[in-house]
Amino acid sequence: MKVEIFTHKNCTECNLLLEYLDQKGLLGRVQIIDTELYPFLALERGVISTPSVFIDGKLVYAGTVDFQEFEKLLQGEKIVKKINKDELVDKLMYGIVDSFAATAWLYVNLDFDSFMAQKDFVMAVTGLVFSEDAEELYNYLRNLMIKNGLEYVKKWEDKMLRNISSNFVREIYWLYGSKLSLEQIKAKYPLEVFAHWLMVRGGSTGRVGLRIHPLTEKDTMERISKAYMYMINNYDQLWEKVEKEQKSLKSIEVERKAIL
Repeated sequence: MKVEIFTHKNCTECNLLLEYLDQKGLLGRVQIIDTELYPFLALERGVISTPSVFIDGKLVYAGTVDFQEFEKLLQGEKIVKKINKDELVDKLMYGIVDSFAATAWLYVNLDFDSFMAQKDFVMAVTGLVFSEDAEELYNYLRNLMIKNGLEYVKKWEDKMLRNISSNFVREIYWLYGSKLSLEQIKAKYPLEVFAHWLMVRGGSTGRVGLRIHPLTEKDTMERISKAYMYMINNYDQLWEKVEKEQKSLKSIEVERKAIL
């Protein structure tokens, strides 16, 4: 059994997973692939969020990993899940808001048909990869999202806005290393710049999947303006959270290097 885990040093879930595997003596059974070092391999494999776990080339987890369940898989157990139809949308939306790339792309483009074509990701985040009725349930979910996607985005909008805003602030932290004032943010990153950033980050695989919307496109800009104002209104709180997270990750990175 070939097990590959695509990780990133700034991914908290990745570090927790590696620590868990190390404690269980299972780290030697997996291959760790750092997406920062091997970005093109990650793109080739369709990695949208980290950690992404592949078993014999099949994506089984994306973003969130059930550690105990994964341990069973590594020990050779077969996992079969009974998936409740009524929970599928929530499972999918949770998987989306857990991934910045998925959130940014879907929030900007609202193209549910194209998004649901990312079948491996959909199957992994919903648990359908472990279902005996996977194809039937996937088709059901795909049709449901194409029909009612706008309704679900509206329901999950606050979590999507928080994801987008947190990631913007996180990148400001990486770029400057210290907190910019709100006035500096507004001056350096007005709405138009923020809009460009969000479109590009949502399609950050070069120009593959990238859609640039005109700044005159009213509906799109209204959505992006909402994300921008969410970031502005919550800037201090988001910065505090990001700063604490990043300082914690630095200490974890030392432990991770020791583990690997």
